[in-house]
Amino acid sequence: MQCNCIMGIFPSIRRAWLTVDSDIFVWRYLDGDDLAYFDGLSETILSIALVQPKQGIFKDHIKYLLVLATPLDIVMLGVSFADGDINSEMRLLPDALFSLPSDGSYITNIVGSHNGRIFMGGRDGFLYEIAYQASGGWFSRKCNKINHSRSRLSFLVPSLLNVWLSEEDSISQLVVDDTRNILYTRSEKGTITVYDLGQDGWGMSCVAQSSLDSIRRRAVAIASGIEPSNLNELVHIAAVTLQESRQINLVAVTQAAFNLYQNTLKPGVRLYFITCQPPTLPPQPTTPSTTSPKQNLNINKFITRPSGLYLVHVRLPPGFTGSSVQRPTTVHSAHYNAGTLLLSSTTGDDGVLWCINNDMFAFDAMLRETKINFRLDGRSWAIAEVANPPSPLSLAALPSDAPPLPPQIFPTQGCHVFHKLRPVDQLRNLLNHFDPDSNTIHKFFQIYNQGEAACCCIILSSSFVPSDRVIIDKAVAALMHHGGVALPKVSTNQLPSSLAHHTMEPMSPISGTHRQSTLMRTPGGLPVISTPMPGSHPPPLSRDARSPQQHPQSPVQQPAVDPNQVTFYSERQEGVFKMFSRIVRPLWEGRLVEDFVVSRVDEGTISLVIDHLVSLRSFLSKHCLSQPSGRGDFPNSFDRSSFSSYCYCCGGILKLYLLFINFLAEEAHVLEIRSLKQLHSLCDQSIQVFGLWRLLLHHQIHVLFEALDKQAQPSLKLMTFSDVVLSGDSVCKALISALVGQYIDDHSTIDLSSQLRDICPNLYSPDDAICSKASELMSLARTSEAHHRDEQLHEAAKLFQQVAYSVNLPHVIQQYYAVRFYSGVVELCLLAAHKRDEEGLALRLYLSLSSGDEDVDPLVRKSYVASFYDRISCYKCITDMLDGLMVAAEGQLQSPSVPSQPGPPQPLINNENGVGNLTPEEAQHHLALNSEDELFHITLYEWMLRMHLTTQLLKVSSPFVEPFLKRVASSQENNSTLFGSMGTDLLWQYYERAGQFMKAAEILVHLAEKPGSDRDLVKRIEYLSRAKMNSKSSTSHKSNRGKGQILQELEEKLEVAQIQLSTMENLKQLSEHEACEKLNFQLVDVTTLYSEFADPFQLAECKLSIVHCAGLHDPNLVEALWQNIIEHELSKSNNSDTSVLLQHKMVELTKRYMASQRYFPIEFVVGLLEKISCSRGWILNWGVTCFLEARYSLSNLLNVYENVHSQKLDCWSTLGSPHHLLYVVNELISLFLDN
Repeated sequence: MQCNCIMGIFPSIRRAWLTVDSDIFVWRYLDGDDLAYFDGLSETILSIALVQPKQGIFKDHIKYLLVLATPLDIVMLGVSFADGDINSEMRLLPDALFSLPSDGSYITNIVGSHNGRIFMGGRDGFLYEIAYQASGGWFSRKCNKINHSRSRLSFLVPSLLNVWLSEEDSISQLVVDDTRNILYTRSEKGTITVYDLGQDGWGMSCVAQSSLDSIRRRAVAIASGIEPSNLNELVHIAAVTLQESRQINLVAVTQAAFNLYQNTLKPGVRLYFITCQPPTLPPQPTTPSTTSPKQNLNINKFITRPSGLYLVHVRLPPGFTGSSVQRPTTVHSAHYNAGTLLLSSTTGDDGVLWCINNDMFAFDAMLRETKINFRLDGRSWAIAEVANPPSPLSLAALPSDAPPLPPQIFPTQGCHVFHKLRPVDQLRNLLNHFDPDSNTIHKFFQIYNQGEAACCCIILSSSFVPSDRVIIDKAVAALMHHGGVALPKVSTNQLPSSLAHHTMEPMSPISGTHRQSTLMRTPGGLPVISTPMPGSHPPPLSRDARSPQQHPQSPVQQPAVDPNQVTFYSERQEGVFKMFSRIVRPLWEGRLVEDFVVSRVDEGTISLVIDHLVSLRSFLSKHCLSQPSGRGDFPNSFDRSSFSSYCYCCGGILKLYLLFINFLAEEAHVLEIRSLKQLHSLCDQSIQVFGLWRLLLHHQIHVLFEALDKQAQPSLKLMTFSDVVLSGDSVCKALISALVGQYIDDHSTIDLSSQLRDICPNLYSPDDAICSKASELMSLARTSEAHHRDEQLHEAAKLFQQVAYSVNLPHVIQQYYAVRFYSGVVELCLLAAHKRDEEGLALRLYLSLSSGDEDVDPLVRKSYVASFYDRISCYKCITDMLDGLMVAAEGQLQSPSVPSQPGPPQPLINNENGVGNLTPEEAQHHLALNSEDELFHITLYEWMLRMHLTTQLLKVSSPFVEPFLKRVASSQENNSTLFGSMGTDLLWQYYERAGQFMKAAEILVHLAEKPGSDRDLVKRIEYLSRAKMNSKSSTSHKSNRGKGQILQELEEKLEVAQIQLSTMENLKQLSEHEACEKLNFQLVDVTTLYSEFADPFQLAECKLSIVHCAGLHDPNLVEALWQNIIEHELSKSNNSDTSVLLQHKMVELTKRYMASQRYFPIEFVVGLLEKISCSRGWILNWGVTCFLEARYSLSNLLNVYENVHSQKLDCWSTLGSPHHLLYVVNELISLFLDN
């Protein structure tokens, strides 16, 4: 009986499958259990695939889709597992999720992509895709089949014509590169087609197609020595992932085992890479579900999309030489991944598996590989590799005791499982059969150089399995024997002059340091095949080949010994450094938290990292930190002069050279020990930081995050583990404080302090434990009774004061403020400020900057500035508390409420210092009087100025107030906006309150006379008036001629200022704004006032005031000014009210000047006024009324009129009233008689 049978492997779920006609069977191949089968089809199964579903379409329990293709139908079955674990029972859903007709297409291959797309290749050479979605629409179905090989207009061409015009070429293989979103197809005749799936993986376009003939021609052109017959058939293609190479995209394997490396970008096109977020993946099971090309998708992706298919390199098969007999032939299947190539060929009825790998020479400049072959019982049906478990982090860097997952080979007679040995597994096998000092182990160290072999030894020595005791000892012995020591590189320019001409080969304590580049067999007996890179020559595999080059310099310019530049560290050191790097790599550059304050790693990952770090630290302590023994007789300080004299005592150049090398080696060893100690410290710090983070995760990191300072939260989101380990002590302490605060708020009885001391003693010091105890007392005080409360508060205050230097003041002050323990705030902050700046550097810096002395050494200035900010941060806690008190007081005043009980209001909670019963103003006064810290006083006074509490500030009786106000007044000279206008008035007000009137007067005069736009003329006159009052108060207390003279000068300045104000008012009426601005912002003398303002603008009244003030006696000038004043008044008045306005002006001027006869020519003024009255026909007593209203003496006025009449002027006759003055005198006499 004959049937159709197909066999294969599902490596993602660790199961094998077998189809017999229309039935399929799936079972675990390792133990043969958990058999699942499906017999619901009626047609023969042609192809099968297990793919990942798209997200959001099926229920969560469906982990995979099993796609079955028959000649008539394409069926999709759901695959689920018990408990969601692929190692549990597998379940095939009996009802098909989707079913499509094949439409006559024989499907030969099926493959799925990481985002759930399903592609199929048909015998007709067409590429199909199954498009499925959660629900259908009017123009789309839930599931349909798409042909990507036909154009949209192909339906216009008859199908029969298509058959005649096209040659059938079945698709034999489909490969998806999920790292680049590219799909490759290989046809039965060797044609390779490239499809671009788009940058996001959801597109589809055919970009290139390369036939076998074109590939063969290109390959012969590259490697002209090969026969074209070796390239007649392609048996396998594999995508080269972006993790493995950015230049090579695809490798094709021929039947003769030739590897053809190809690229999808035209040669010469530059690649531009951008960082992309990882694509959205479907839900993953608990164990690996994708092969290695689908892992670690959160990598750099390039902008340039594929544009073609170009052959760039031809790799010859192993044994392809004239003398070689054994080489792979008639290859019928292959598998390639990450540099490992498996080739399956047949020899008669048996099969041969060839394994080729380059892991042993991954760091060599020459392209070399190892090969080995195995006999198989029959022809292999399938080759698959079981991938390592996917992880959000690079956990593959961590050493593991578990062996790597093996590739699976299914020949006709059963399943062959092969394990790819890691270097550590190879070393374990070698140590089981050879001694640590054997030549075989030495060759292992030569192959795995640059610290790789040392890493293997460290991994083996860190085993905790009791049965590995012998292996542990051998691994340590091998590392000590072959790990070497730090070496100097000696050149002739580094030797003393006596040895410079005797060049010889440097001697090394490590045998075989200078190795030749020869073909060699590995310790496991695997032959090595090599291909030199084009245009390059392989350097010798020695320590010099990977060390920095030293450029020779003149021996006169460079010292003889400079270990920092010529030291080459040993394999042991390189190994431990690599080991540390690989252990912390999963965490090091990753951020602490994600966007939603969720830790980027879980506790299990951190625990794994910590365990390995602890093992590495133990290894460092035991085997790497021993001090070197004496290696010579040279002193520690070495120079050429001492060396030249020393050479004669040693006898012989060779002995001298050996001693010189010995000395340099000792110096190099000292440097290496120092470096290892630093690594030990870094390892210890990393263990503590990771341990702390694990503890924080256990106590809900998102809750602790909310307890942090709002300013620290954004920076924490951006920090990586490396930032925290290297410079994140402050962040760690803040997190510890939040954790301790959470326990205190919850009144937890767990001894958290002991846990923190055990996990991170460097981060949680004894001082931190004291703070935790004090915080606990503060928390208890919130709910305690009054008498217990005071005791607990003062006990907590004493504890905090013990650690005042390092305490987190804002956090503690917040606790104090919560219980209204204001006196504790002041005491702790002032003590902390003193502890952090015991030498008073902050005050020195403040005083020097206030005095303008900035000539300070930059190094000294840096320490001063640091001390200053330390103190200011302490003082800020006090001012913040006072701000809170002010706000609370304002709230009580603005929001009255109904009393809760009758009677007087209840007093505030009291304490020893009584601060709790004080208003904010009284509290400030209390704090200022009880502190002797001058810089605190300055800070407090500045706060009072900002809060406009000038009255309270002036009430403070302290020796620091006057110097502070002087500095404020001085700073006002340079920056008038420092404290607003109040800065100019504080000092004189302080002196005025203190009774120092003369000092207040001097300051007021200075403020009045200082030019500037910050005060107007009215304010200056006010200052002069206050200065006059203070001067009078000073002279009234104690008579002094000097003080009296000052008072007289002030009165004169005030008089001039008032004239200046009058002048400015007159100029405003004339709209002379520029002149007004000059007069408004400065005081001028009488000369300037007359010559630049009163005279140019013809201000007669102002000129008269200036002449009167200056005491200038010029009768003609005075008469002219009076005449100008009267004429000016007449010119600006109307006829109806001229007499009234002029009369008012004359009354005003008479009152002002009648006491000074020099400046009040009464006879001239009377005559002028009577002429105007007579000419204008005003009433006879108009002129007399002007003077009498000004209270001019009536008798004196009669005498004046008598004198004017006695002049017998002709003007009266001209005016037509020769007896006008007699009539006026008659009126005057009548008034005299009436009164």
